[in-house]
Amino acid sequence: MDRTNSIEAQVSTLRDLLARQVGARRGSLAKRLATAGRLLPAGVRNDIAAVADAEHMAEHPKIRRRLDPGATQAACDRAATFLRAIDVKDRRKGLVLSILGSVAFNILAVVTLLIIVLRWRGLV
Repeated sequence: MDRTNSIEAQVSTLRDLLARQVGARRGSLAKRLATAGRLLPAGVRNDIAAVADAEHMAEHPKIRRRLDPGATQAACDRAATFLRAIDVKDRRKGLVLSILGSVAFNILAVVTLLIIVLRWRGLV
């Protein structure tokens, strides 16, 4: 039973971190991982997937004995360390600046194209 409680605690920790840091708020750990998708590096996705698999395996009494608690704990620790290091404010600021940069470039391109067309027609 100790392994099951430990895995449940790990899963709960990762669920909370995924909800707070990445915004994946619904479903099981595997579903939240799928929602987070490419926001996480491959190594972190693999670690979270390993913990999600351990959660699934812990539901079955005979398969539960095959779990490696050390590996599961290490994967949970690596994933939690990465998720805690995410700066949500900086990520939002980067997203807003990216959108503003795209809009500014598009406006500049349209104005340049307009000036070229007007010169070509001889109006400027």
